[in-house]
Amino acid sequence: MKPPHVLIVDDEEFVRDSLEEILRHEGLATSAAAGAQEAVRFLETRECDAIVTDLRMPRGDGLSLLAEARRRGVSIPIVMITGVGTVGEAVQAMKAGAFDFLQKPVHPAELVRVVKRAVEHHALQREVQLLRGSVASLRRAEALIGESAPLRALREQLERLASTDSTVLITGETGTGKELCAREIHDHGARAPRLLVRLDCARSSGSAEQLAARLAEAEGGTLLLDDVGTLRAEAQSPLARLLERGEYQDERGRTRTADLRVIATTSEDLAARVRAGTFGAELFHRLEVVPLRLPPLREHLEDIPAIAAHHLQHAKSGGKARTLSPEAVEVLASHEWPGNVRELRNVLERALIVAGAAELSADVFRSILEPVMAQPPARAPDSSLARLTEFNLRRNVDLRERETVLSALQRCRGVKKEACDLLGIDPRNLGYYLRKHKLKESEWNPA
Repeated sequence: MKPPHVLIVDDEEFVRDSLEEILRHEGLATSAAAGAQEAVRFLETRECDAIVTDLRMPRGDGLSLLAEARRRGVSIPIVMITGVGTVGEAVQAMKAGAFDFLQKPVHPAELVRVVKRAVEHHALQREVQLLRGSVASLRRAEALIGESAPLRALREQLERLASTDSTVLITGETGTGKELCAREIHDHGARAPRLLVRLDCARSSGSAEQLAARLAEAEGGTLLLDDVGTLRAEAQSPLARLLERGEYQDERGRTRTADLRVIATTSEDLAARVRAGTFGAELFHRLEVVPLRLPPLREHLEDIPAIAAHHLQHAKSGGKARTLSPEAVEVLASHEWPGNVRELRNVLERALIVAGAAELSADVFRSILEPVMAQPPARAPDSSLARLTEFNLRRNVDLRERETVLSALQRCRGVKKEACDLLGIDPRNLGYYLRKHKLKESEWNPA
């Protein structure tokens, strides 16, 4: 494997030789140019993984090299070297798209650290480009399928949002396709040529260093805050400041200006979380510039045949696509789909395994769905896990869900709006849980 290649641009031969020697000692390949024009000629015929350039040179400065590289569509990370009196120009270069800057005299260890980070960034960009073709085919398999009124309205909203640069908060139940919609907005917008960087808030440490790294990766593109309701408190203030001022602190504590779009997703009722004091009001209001609610599958059951046909086409078994009988479609339409499109996709995949070469009949889907739809016997709410004596995971989860909903209604003396706030759900969805668990008013409001 060839070592990463770094182009050194400086008008002083001694400086060029010194920087090359430091980087070669670290196993990097190097080339040198005496000015911006010579560097541009190099880029016309050869490739490199990073550029280290002096900011001020008599034959075309570092800013002109940066501008020309970007004009030509060259995305190689460029590190600027600045003198004592050029820090302001270095900040200008960062805003123009420079990867980082170093001050003279350059410390060898700092040079190696920054250049290696730039090389890794460039490798990641190339890997993303190579994977885009494969990802595109996967996205086609997960496309927003359906011609119902809710789906048509959703696609129109996504088209409008893609033409803007506004911050978007996407809400919806688990399995409704929140990340898919975020990618649709990015892929059809002006930032599509740059990266969409996903920050998994549930797994994020919340550290300033981790956040700064993600923001640097998303420069010029889109930052996706996935499951933002789980974001740690210490990371909420820096994000609110980013959304308000467009600034953040990098890993060295320097203030940087960010050029990116922010899209956040959540399955929680963040407004209720704010009222309960468990989510920052400042960040919530900065995120909810444009709210986008995704409809659950039970609100567009008429799309099930089209969704199923699309998925089965991309999950061919035995070399050919499978189809559903009208009776099978009726069975699928009778289910309430608490897991939404993701659950439907999983059921279809399981049906292919269960049926084998046989027809995907209504009985196949009944055998999969009936155990799921079976309700546990009504029991009084009890917070003790000792009451969960069965080992069927779904039944235990359903039991705790039923007890939680019932407890909330009892605590709020039957006031459904207050109960929904406690549960962190949209009031429009409460009826679904009442039907699912066969809850009657007499259970939380006895006569």
